[in-house]
Amino acid sequence: MELSVNLVSAPAMTFPSSTLPARAQPGTVLLTSTSWWPFTARIAIRFASLGWRVEALCPSGHPLRTTRVVARLHDDAPLRPAAALAAAIAEARPDFIVPCDDRACANLHAMYEQPATEAAPARGIIARSLGRPDSYPVAERRSDLIRIAREEGVRAAEMRPVATSDDLDAALEEFGLPVVLKADGTWGGNGVAVAHTRAEAEQHRSTLGRRLDLVRALKRLLVDRDPYHLLPWMTRARPRLSVQRFIRGRPANSVAACWQGEMLASIEVEVLRAHEPLGASNVVRTIDHPDMTLAGERLVRRLGLSGFCGFDFMIEDGTGHAYLIEMNPRATPICHLALGPGRDPIAALAARLEGAPPPATAAITSNPVIAFFPQAWHYAPDNSSLAGGYHDVPWEDPALVRELTKLPYSDRGAVARLLARLRRLPHTGHSGAKEIVLG
Repeated sequence: MELSVNLVSAPAMTFPSSTLPARAQPGTVLLTSTSWWPFTARIAIRFASLGWRVEALCPSGHPLRTTRVVARLHDDAPLRPAAALAAAIAEARPDFIVPCDDRACANLHAMYEQPATEAAPARGIIARSLGRPDSYPVAERRSDLIRIAREEGVRAAEMRPVATSDDLDAALEEFGLPVVLKADGTWGGNGVAVAHTRAEAEQHRSTLGRRLDLVRALKRLLVDRDPYHLLPWMTRARPRLSVQRFIRGRPANSVAACWQGEMLASIEVEVLRAHEPLGASNVVRTIDHPDMTLAGERLVRRLGLSGFCGFDFMIEDGTGHAYLIEMNPRATPICHLALGPGRDPIAALAARLEGAPPPATAAITSNPVIAFFPQAWHYAPDNSSLAGGYHDVPWEDPALVRELTKLPYSDRGAVARLLARLRRLPHTGHSGAKEIVLG
């Protein structure tokens, strides 16, 4: 589906959800997740603290299955996501749905696009939860999002879709080197690569753009215990690729709570430490940046968004300008933080759904440095920020704390533990001892 320049520029368009009245009291929220991310349980805790009933659709081993605040769990079906969603929505009858990763959000988009007779029971609540349906394709196409952002006067790193070597050459001629290559439908730093030469760019284009093969799908299943890659392998889907201008600087991101195109609250942070150079953050510092605020407000309005959405930026060295690089159309790791009026996304959205003013809750900390638990402990134990930062530990839920202090779920399987043990074994050969590294 190709989008015209003015597809989402009509502020007078009505929302399908506008016929659903807001509740006068807390209702039921359904969290949907396909990734074993700890912050999803924190979202559940925050909604529950505001009086909401929380239900969750998630896989086995998920942190949402450990926290005591989830009133009912629904089993996911990696090969039949639409059926699992339909069953969960029918059973939970939620007032709102919160997707907690990009795949969960894409599943909701796909369900909305199903024939009306099949998706009718879910279409209203999906539109109410995510916003204007004509913006859904934009959320899944990085280059369309950047184009629209620039039309709105937002500082954004230019991006061009690429399908062939000729497309790549045209992008390199326009942007120069280095450049960033990105595959749609990926997140958490996966599907992103920086190229410093023409040869690297071509290699990344070939690697990121190839269909998922059976070997990689089975590796994800057997080693990472992640069955969700079997469906892309079965459908033989080929990722769409884009090339983006490289911005030299430091990463930052924001999250916004929004309702029918209005931004209700937001939090902006600069990344101090990440698991990988292009990966998810472990330690952040809260900031206020006019470029980031403007980008969130204009895109939320232009796209008619509801729920939560995250925006990723690079703060350029020298100028200090924040350039938008992409959007995450779902809840993000800073979503659950309560940092005072205007900076408490879940409370702001919950209040709007209840038809009440946002509660005047106190900030959980005045410390601008926040270390995420357990990510910072797992991946950055020697970081000096841990000594002086606020540790975002869910002490109110001891069972969840115990669960999160264990190895990440993907590392607990028998195959993963065996491979980790083999990596630590020395191998003695003619050249002496060396480590066996299994890629």
